[in-house]
Amino acid sequence: MPWTGSTRSARLPADWPRIRARILRRDPLCRVCGLRLSAEVDHIEPGDDHADSNLQGICVPCHRTKSASEGGRAAAARRASASRLPAPHPGLIER
Repeated sequence: MPWTGSTRSARLPADWPRIRARILRRDPLCRVCGLRLSAEVDHIEPGDDHADSNLQGICVPCHRTKSASEGGRAAAARRASASRLPAPHPGLIER
């Protein structure tokens, strides 16, 4: 998996291969499109919640689309927060 620069792989639980296999057995078809076989396991809500209820089997094309969308939203949020001017120091506020 080409996760260059990502800590994602290191943050997966030690039993991830077993979890992954269980989810792919549970969801043989992609839970997004319902047309293709699931080949990957996706976190429904991004983050490190590895509960079965937050995982779904997903096909490669749907996973790419979903991940790209999530990455785009995260990048936009970072840009928005970086462009805000810092609040003035309380001692410098004119009254």
